[in-house]
Amino acid sequence: MRRFAGVVGMCGLSAVLVLSSAPAALAHGNGHGHDSSAEVLLAEGLSSPKGLAVNRDRNLVVAQGAFGPPGPVLEYDLRGRNKGTVTPLTEAFNLVDIAVSPRDGTGWAISSDPAGHLFHQLKDGTIVDVLDIPAYQATDPDPVDNEDIPTESNPYGLTVDRRGNALVADAAGNDVIRVTPDGVATTVARFDRETVATDHIPDFPGAPTMDAEAVPTTVTIGPDGAIYVGELKGFPFRPGSSNIWRIAPRAEGAWCSVNTPEKKGKCSLYASNYTAIQDIAFGSNGKMYVYELAAGGVLAFEAGLPSEENPTPEGPTPPAVLLESSKHRPWARQELAAGQLSQPGGVVVVNNNVYVTDGVFSTGRLLKIDN
Repeated sequence: MRRFAGVVGMCGLSAVLVLSSAPAALAHGNGHGHDSSAEVLLAEGLSSPKGLAVNRDRNLVVAQGAFGPPGPVLEYDLRGRNKGTVTPLTEAFNLVDIAVSPRDGTGWAISSDPAGHLFHQLKDGTIVDVLDIPAYQATDPDPVDNEDIPTESNPYGLTVDRRGNALVADAAGNDVIRVTPDGVATTVARFDRETVATDHIPDFPGAPTMDAEAVPTTVTIGPDGAIYVGELKGFPFRPGSSNIWRIAPRAEGAWCSVNTPEKKGKCSLYASNYTAIQDIAFGSNGKMYVYELAAGGVLAFEAGLPSEENPTPEGPTPPAVLLESSKHRPWARQELAAGQLSQPGGVVVVNNNVYVTDGVFSTGRLLKIDN
């Protein structure tokens, strides 16, 4: 359980420890499969490669060590040729995500161990520790925390906006933070709880519905310049309960809520009925790609991971799900490379071609998706 605690620890891990071994024959309602395949660009062997970005040379940058042994941040061209190490942020930190500034090409990264920090690599290679994220969250408590730890922090998603500011999705804080290069932090948006049913859990002893935390896991900039945020959705981890939100580019203090949507329009629901979102990306053609943990969600995924309670799972972790939708029809989705991906890391789009990492909780890969 420790390897995945970074995702679910803030949203009811104690309940997962009890329930993750329950049968999880759960339906996936996100659309039909598509005859696409995954072309392996690299031999297997990357260590927990979650962070994936594109630099100004239109090469792929992969961060290793999010939930496993640390390794160097590597650069690959679009044919999979290794271009070498791109940052000295290699063995000292567990890098959960990375991003490249569209403004000046500089690199950014967030770590999760031993504490969440935001780093900025300048053009001369200097690494600046820009923000202690948990320290900021200690001054900015979460008003909808379920565990009575309103200052808990778990930075999980990262991007950089068109003005060169970092945007951090804090999964435990249920918010998105904007951070300038000189370290000035502002809360862009907070995410409300949502009532979801529990009938997907066999013999669940609790209430028929529960208020689940949003647990924002990914943030990106859309083709329209707006901020898009994807949710994991906390316990009871109901499949189909994850949302994607659209936030105004310069928003501050936006309120993202299904229950009480704000009237000012700084945050609006863009798409729903996703499951345990790990990453999202847009192509220049407006297509959106959503990378999900598994069709059955967190509980189905956890059942395939060894733990103290279940040291020998009956089977491997279920396949990851990569969904494609058009700009004008985000509700109409098709699955790419069905059954070929596992333990999803990151997704990016270059020249409208889709690239992903997987094996994020073990030995991982970098792949190009034939779409």
